Amino acid sequence: MIDFREVNRENNYYKIIQMSSKYNDGRCFPIDEIVIADKKVNLSADIPEDMGGFCVSDNNHIFRWIIRGDTLCQVKIPEDSKIYKTDSDNGIYIADKIILTNPQKIDDSLAMELYKQSKLIEISYFRALAACSIKGYSDTALKVFSDRINKQNVSVAIQEFDSFCKRREDEYGFKTFELESVITIQNKLKLLLNT
Repeated sequence: MIDFREVNRENNYYKIIQMSSKYNDGRCFPIDEIVIADKKVNLSADIPEDMGGFCVSDNNHIFRWIIRGDTLCQVKIPEDSKIYKTDSDNGIYIADKIILTNPQKIDDSLAMELYKQSKLIEISYFRALAACSIKGYSDTALKVFSDRINKQNVSVAIQEFDSFCKRREDEYGFKTFELESVITIQNKLKLLLNT
């Protein structure tokens, strides 16, 4: 069972959304309007898929969501709504209603800022490394590689990197392993493994 606890709705929350195109289900997120989740927050959920609501994060953890879109938004929680933190170590918060504000187009520079303020568990950095590579945030990917990957963890990093890229291919039919930025990081991972 997932544990939830109510937290202060006035804290700083963030969400990464897709603004340059619609989601597969046709959904678009409006800016500066209240958006209501299709499914209410389920405080007795046993698995993440049953939690309902919208997932948002904080500034220490939003970097792990970088694959989710092209725009970073601040999130306000309406006065008549509540927000809950899950027991996850990855800064996952759930709310029934959100207001997205201050949209910022994500580029390599913003991705780097999000990385520098992040405080993730190790495995999340390996997945974010793959996400940055897929998105073409090459400087950020190289920085994550140099800061976070070493001889002791490179085998796990390779497994997570490849698995993350493969999931994107399976879900979206997108040829991730053919991207130059992905190939660059894969080569660096293999070289470190074999030295």
